[in-house]
Amino acid sequence: MSEMTEEGEEGNASAYEKALEEARKERIAELQRRETLKQLLEPAAYERLANIRAASPQTYQQLASLVIYLYQNGQLRGKLSEEALQQLIGKIVSNRRETKITRISK
Repeated sequence: MSEMTEEGEEGNASAYEKALEEARKERIAELQRRETLKQLLEPAAYERLANIRAASPQTYQQLASLVIYLYQNGQLRGKLSEEALQQLIGKIVSNRRETKITRISK
């Protein structure tokens, strides 16, 4: 019976170690992404993107991926300005479905 407990604990430890390793890899990838974005964006644009990351992580992921994609495909010349980033934000946000709230009074 103690063998089953030890095997179960080893399985849990292994799963825990895998989860830790996965989290570490994700953290390293995010740090690399941030360093890349610092090189591709003007300081004001990077600051705006950091604010977006705090407010809406999903929008941040989309924007960051788009900026890196544009760079990798040679469509980004020089550092991206805050105005250009705002245009990209507008394109991403406009693709979302609008929410309409209707109030019913009694």
